[in-house]
Amino acid sequence: MTQLTFYGGVGEIGGNKILLEDRDTRILLDFGMSFKQSGLYFSEFLQPRKCNGIDDFLTTGLLPEIPGIYREDYLRHMGREQEDQSVDAVIISHAHMDHVAYVNHLRREIRLLMTPGTHAILTAIQRTSQSSFDDYLVYSPSFELRPNKKGEGYTKVKGESVSRPVDVVAPMEDHRIGDITVTPFEVDHSVPGAASWLIHTSEGTILYTGDLRFHGYYGEKTNEMVRKAAEEGVDLLITEGTRVNQPIGTTEEDVHANASRIIGETPGLAVVNFPPRDLARFLTFYRIAEATNRKLVIGFKQAALLEEYRKVDQTFPTIDDPRILLYAERKDWGTAGRDGLPSNIEGMCIPEEVCKQDYKIWEREYLQKDNCVCFSDLTNHSEYMFYCNYFQLNELIDIKPTNGSVYIRSITEPFDEEMTLDARRIDNWLNLFSLTQYGRRSEDGLHASGHATGPEIRDMVLEIDPRIIVPIHTEHPETFSSMSQNVVVVEKNGSLTL
Repeated sequence: MTQLTFYGGVGEIGGNKILLEDRDTRILLDFGMSFKQSGLYFSEFLQPRKCNGIDDFLTTGLLPEIPGIYREDYLRHMGREQEDQSVDAVIISHAHMDHVAYVNHLRREIRLLMTPGTHAILTAIQRTSQSSFDDYLVYSPSFELRPNKKGEGYTKVKGESVSRPVDVVAPMEDHRIGDITVTPFEVDHSVPGAASWLIHTSEGTILYTGDLRFHGYYGEKTNEMVRKAAEEGVDLLITEGTRVNQPIGTTEEDVHANASRIIGETPGLAVVNFPPRDLARFLTFYRIAEATNRKLVIGFKQAALLEEYRKVDQTFPTIDDPRILLYAERKDWGTAGRDGLPSNIEGMCIPEEVCKQDYKIWEREYLQKDNCVCFSDLTNHSEYMFYCNYFQLNELIDIKPTNGSVYIRSITEPFDEEMTLDARRIDNWLNLFSLTQYGRRSEDGLHASGHATGPEIRDMVLEIDPRIIVPIHTEHPETFSSMSQNVVVVEKNGSLTL
């Protein structure tokens, strides 16, 4: 018997957590955060406590009660009995937090299956993250003691980690897990490395689409996946439907054309904001920088991401590219760009080796790059395109954008109360520096969604022609009923037998 239980991602956008059981094999399809559920209880300044293991997550409904999948160190620390492992592996469709964030909470023996691109993205995140719950590719034991090296007593174990078991599966490569064979097909999405997974079980073939689109630079990859799935024959299609009620809209080529026009007409600094892991959008602005004779100024985290992803796809530029500058934000003591800053020792300025201590070890290698700059290096603003997300807006105080500068918002428009409040704060910052804003309205055509539209999903469903269709990652599953008579709308924690 093949059974699926839907613990997340039904009736909501994101939070995918699906348990697939076939004979003696059990696999999770993604294990991500539900932003909607998290927003009911937590915010930027109120977060789940690591000291409580997984209890904060269980109590607020962020994690499901599935015995045998959670970390033994967390269970022990919250006073819960140890459990035997019950799941063999997790398929990670892509590296967005609503699909992968809660892998941190899983026990160390569970295998992780992902494409090379997703592995590269998670490697960069692991390297640069400061989160308390960022054990994706490694397992860092928590709440453990060791004897003091000198004298009596004990101390906390810190900074130790082991690699989680990871199977990096190349696109269109068959991979066996117990009784199940899986094959990833790379698709276009707003983060590279995303894949739909074809899953062969004892009772039939399942296609789990993950998140996908057809209107980006790599839309042909999605079209190829649909053709292959149709040829293979699919019994159960588990498909995302984020934009199932929306018509075909802005493409990535549209974003390029619209942003290029604005930046080409801008006499001052072009400040741009786009999703930090969307390398297709990075490529859009990199190409615009080439066409408008500007340099694209990016942060160290983006540099680390670009470096890691180039190991699997060399079509992207290197961080040493003459069109790219690496921006050193002011951190800790804020010494960057402030040569000759006096210290508390009379007659002595703060030395370079102390200035470097403002930065984490992984960041210091970028400080040594010839193309590393700080605010004081950005003099003629017409020569630059400066990446600036919501958390970097105070850098504008140092940069002081000249008259005629613009802010291009190449991210999704606000769709909830918290995002609306953030947008108002952004307005205040932009008004402070008299920056003209573009991209607040969808009509500006400066953001292409990472998700397929209603007509594209309909065409996909008709071509694949599955025996059963389960819509997930959507607030409008009922819309799928107009596409086929084979739609089954599942409830959260509900099960389906193939």
